Amino acid sequence: MVDWKGWIGAGAIGAYRTIWEMDTLQVKVCGITNEAGVEACLSLGVDHLGFNFVGSSKRFVAPAAAKALAARARGRCQLVGVFMDQRREEILEVLREVPLDAVQLHGAESPAFCASMPIPVWKVFAVGLGWDASAVAGYGGVAARLYDTAAKTGGSGGTGKAFDWNLLPADPGHPWFLAGGLSPQNLGSAITLCRPDGIDLNSGVESAPGIKDPAKLRAAMDIVSVWKTQAVVVGLPGRPAPNAEVEGTLWPCWTLGLERREPELESRGLLDLLEVHDRLVLDLRYCERSPADLAHELIQWQMVARERGHRLKFRLSEPVLAALIRMSIAPVLEIVD
Repeated sequence: MVDWKGWIGAGAIGAYRTIWEMDTLQVKVCGITNEAGVEACLSLGVDHLGFNFVGSSKRFVAPAAAKALAARARGRCQLVGVFMDQRREEILEVLREVPLDAVQLHGAESPAFCASMPIPVWKVFAVGLGWDASAVAGYGGVAARLYDTAAKTGGSGGTGKAFDWNLLPADPGHPWFLAGGLSPQNLGSAITLCRPDGIDLNSGVESAPGIKDPAKLRAAMDIVSVWKTQAVVVGLPGRPAPNAEVEGTLWPCWTLGLERREPELESRGLLDLLEVHDRLVLDLRYCERSPADLAHELIQWQMVARERGHRLKFRLSEPVLAALIRMSIAPVLEIVD
């Protein structure tokens, strides 16, 4: 059992980070309720298992049962206990019985409350329209930040739905995890577009609440395998943008900002995006490169996309578009009006 009394202070966070903070993507599966779920996760290389101690949750597991499950996983992955707006004494009581490596706090817990925990804290932020992203800065002492879908009843989690990833803060802090409705259907897009340090899987890999589906779990782990075996190259600057309506359908869109990377890294970043999206809009209206510099890159990117059978379109500012027309380059590019 973890000697949680010895974890107190910043040294605990540092020690915990050395345990799991790596260059490869971390995977947590939450809502573990039975031995089959534990073994399925461990056999596929999941890094963190989550046990839910929120009494109202469909995936609640009693401390005694969690203790037995934790014993099967101890030493093979990290164990995280999920709580929401529960008294400190209640959390400590669970810690006395269950050998957890960290606690994940889903409610309105203050920075001071997080700092009072005797083991490292993952603080969860409920993301939705109108959420206060500035609050994240107040939690500088936590071991990890996790962004999840805001629930209608308050707090986060349990919705089974993804939030709008455009609502993520510009600086999410590191390490950070992405949660909320992740499944084999959207996982590739989530990782490629958001570039989290880790992902948190739950309902998207279940056959019923708390029952992990081995086939769905394997499909998800197959998708993340490339990020598990090598560091993710963050080559293409910018961030995901709202979908663009093109030819009567919605296309994923990526906005390039003012920052600039090495050309080979940018090309790798574009290839990462094209591995996930067979059609993509690059929005360069806010990119301050000269039309002459852009022209060469746009033609190159267009050729790369076509060679792979993908559709790539560009959204340009009026001055840049006018310059490309004068250079007789615009006709060879696919441009969004």
